[in-house]
Amino acid sequence: MKIYSIIIFILCMACQGKKQDPGKTETAVKEVEAVALTEDLICNAEVCLQLRNHDAASKSFEIYMLNSIPVAGFQCDFPGINIIRSDGGLLKENGYQTSNSASRILSFSMQAKLIPVGEGVLTTIFYSDPADDVCMTEIIFAGIGGAKLANNAPECMMLN
Repeated sequence: MKIYSIIIFILCMACQGKKQDPGKTETAVKEVEAVALTEDLICNAEVCLQLRNHDAASKSFEIYMLNSIPVAGFQCDFPGINIIRSDGGLLKENGYQTSNSASRILSFSMQAKLIPVGEGVLTTIFYSDPADDVCMTEIIFAGIGGAKLANNAPECMMLN
């Protein structure tokens, strides 16, 4: 609940229409990053990720995201599995176009829509040819104007 209070405070300050001191805004964002804790996800970056909810029967898992900065797009690799598709989550809710190769996923909005500050399932990945585990590598998140966002590297997840 503490993170929600801080996020609401930041949003309220932004909505006042006053020009804020960039130093104060940066400090407030860093405070959100430092205290964010949800479902065993400790967030010390602008975008924090977790691989979770593996379903061996459907050969799928979720990418969970907690972001303290709006997200404009992302890409990442999953070496060792063959990505069939991704579906649902914040990407679908926000109308993002998502494409994938066998090991890479790429997603962004053609309308420049941002995924707002918050948390939730980013997307569900469906795969074939599983390895023993899956790791998310070569992670790139973009913010407003294409600015690179800092992110964590989530722990690998066992598939077998």
